[in-house]
Amino acid sequence: MAAPNIEDREQSIANHFRGLSQETGELVRDELRVVRGELAEQAKRIGASAGLLGAAGALGAGALGAATAGLISALGRGRTGRGAVLVAMLYGAGATALALVAREQLRTVAPEAAGAAESVAQDVKAAAGGARAGA
Repeated sequence: MAAPNIEDREQSIANHFRGLSQETGELVRDELRVVRGELAEQAKRIGASAGLLGAAGALGAGALGAATAGLISALGRGRTGRGAVLVAMLYGAGATALALVAREQLRTVAPEAAGAAESVAQDVKAAAGGARAGA
């Protein structure tokens, strides 16, 4: 049997590096697609949390208005004071509940987003380091 030609071996090695480079590029693109999907999902949850915080703010403003009306009525010794105070308490409780739910949702989303970004950065660095080592 004849020994393989040096030029054939060099072409074979070049083909292997070319294939490895293409596969690495495909893996990085696939990883970026996955991360993009995860970030889109997290953005939806952040948007929902922001909506809850906005609703909590609106109810809080209503509670302040009702409390003000209740104080005015109580100082005037009218019977409408009790109703205003009850409405203020209901609005305040609703605002508190919405704010707590939104805060918990934001606490779970923020670490996930940071972890996904770090994962992509590490993957890209590893792929770049592997490409440099092979060249």
